[in-house]
Amino acid sequence: MNTLTLQDIADLAEVQRPVVSMWRKRPMVRGVSMPFPDPVDTVDGAARFSRHEVVDWLARTGRGNNTEHNYDAPAIAVPDGVALVDVVTLLCWHVLTGRELTGLSKAALITSAEQFDPDDTLLVAELRALAVSDELLGYVDDLLEASLGPADALQRVDSGRLKRDQQLREFTDEAVILLRCVIEAAAIHLEHDEVVLRTDGSSMALDVAEALELDVVTKDRQMRRRAVIRGIHVREGMSRKQVSAVSVVGLDNSDALDQADEVMLSLQPGDIAIVVGSAAVLSDELAGPLQNRRAEILRVGNLVAAMRMPRGFWREAHRQSLAVWVCVGGAQAEQIWVADLAAVEHLELTDVAADVAGALDQTDNRAFRYARRIPLSGVLAGAAAVVPRGVRAVQFRERDESQHLDRVHRVTMVTTTPLPVLDVLVAQAPGRIQLAHRSLAELRAGKRLEVKRGRRIDIGHGSPEGTVRVVPEELVGVLALDPFDAVAKYPRAARTEPGDVIFLEKPRPRAWVDRVGGAMVASPARIIRLRDTAEVGPMVLATVINQMAAPGTEWPTWSVPVLRRDEAERLEAALLEAENYEQEACRRAEAARELKTALINGVAAGALTLDAQPTTPGVAAVSR
Repeated sequence: MNTLTLQDIADLAEVQRPVVSMWRKRPMVRGVSMPFPDPVDTVDGAARFSRHEVVDWLARTGRGNNTEHNYDAPAIAVPDGVALVDVVTLLCWHVLTGRELTGLSKAALITSAEQFDPDDTLLVAELRALAVSDELLGYVDDLLEASLGPADALQRVDSGRLKRDQQLREFTDEAVILLRCVIEAAAIHLEHDEVVLRTDGSSMALDVAEALELDVVTKDRQMRRRAVIRGIHVREGMSRKQVSAVSVVGLDNSDALDQADEVMLSLQPGDIAIVVGSAAVLSDELAGPLQNRRAEILRVGNLVAAMRMPRGFWREAHRQSLAVWVCVGGAQAEQIWVADLAAVEHLELTDVAADVAGALDQTDNRAFRYARRIPLSGVLAGAAAVVPRGVRAVQFRERDESQHLDRVHRVTMVTTTPLPVLDVLVAQAPGRIQLAHRSLAELRAGKRLEVKRGRRIDIGHGSPEGTVRVVPEELVGVLALDPFDAVAKYPRAARTEPGDVIFLEKPRPRAWVDRVGGAMVASPARIIRLRDTAEVGPMVLATVINQMAAPGTEWPTWSVPVLRRDEAERLEAALLEAENYEQEACRRAEAARELKTALINGVAAGALTLDAQPTTPGVAAVSR
């Protein structure tokens, strides 16, 4: 019987798993009782639900984000006892023969496969060992019918229950993109059109081969079947030029080093190998026998570059870092290029590829963005790391040395400007017996303020020449719209008026006063427009929200003090003066931080010296 787990239902409805649990607890849908279907079975402690009942319930309730759930359900509802490898084998059979599977016997499957795989290099042996059932054959046909082709069917299986049951976690999409960048640089170095990709069984290599349109060479039968399904050409013999992609991720340290050693020794002159593994093995410090073993591998001289990758690239252990070795057969490299990409805030893939290309050329006749060249002898000595943490490329001194001086002069123009004194004259008042406060809900009910919602703004609609500001900057950054686009695309969006208060509820209450007006407010921010009858001014209201509203509270509950009009006006003026003082102080603090950075960079570049004398006439030099 084809059943669905709760996670399957979440995948089918395209929602998060907790949403399905919430559906089970809330039978009312738009005022009508539509209880969630009851489970029909329990397997390994997990409830199973009828596929037809779930599809019917989703259709009646309209819940979920997938309007085509009735088409996708057959592909997600996997029969019990089906293995992932069996589904992949039958998908490969379908690609080779172009036939449907339903109603065929095991003998018919084998006979057809032998016509396309006479040497049994792909799937005949697997078909002979396959336990064929009508449920399995019907499921694969349903899977193909619900998919956009065999490759899409394989992707659906790999993201479904069969893959989850194996509890295998592979590389993230970011890791595949970065590795593709490295392998592409290697393929271009070997003249792309004549290069094939050799893989040991890592699905990552197939992702790269498909993206770069490379042929693959592999002895792994499962990888060969997957390549056929994805439309990747599998070569039987070796090419004159090849790039090998080898993953030692998940192996213990000793086995990982053994496999890396095998890769190094098997490289033919000019061939390239990309080895991916744990940073603890390939790049970080080692001690004892493991360090000696790694040193023996590196003495071959085939390593030309090593890179430490950012954390989170391997789903199995997202807190661990991976590392990459770039090896060239017969390189006899005495120096290697190393880069700690984990220490880089924003990676530019084109620069990573350029650094890899430069390392493969083994040349110093170019600038490197991330990699630095270090002697191999230093790595082999003691327990040194292959990639020192935080290592970065050597930067050349810029020709325009005056920019460092100009930067220091620019920021000191701010820091040397005197900050006006902030002083507020106060006197003791008689005080009040009762301290009156009113909530924003009360003020709104009394028509003393108006609250307007913001609009969802597409950042892509921004224009460098735009004049319609979008606020607050904390949400959208510095963004402005063309006035004609603003009217055409957001005709009903509210605009601010001078003195309006823009506020946010979450994650903590924040508010700003728009003194100019004419701005468009981005959701979820809102506008508070005070009437003349309000007891407070915009600066008082914004200050109360910023400093007195508790995080997690809702805006109607925020309260403001009730003040006499004359006191409210004087308080508004004092707070405005304090706000201006705070902004000026922040501007000077930011200038001081920029000054420290400018001094460090300027002195380090040799463009500045602090051994200078005052140039103002009449000021004596400080003795040193």
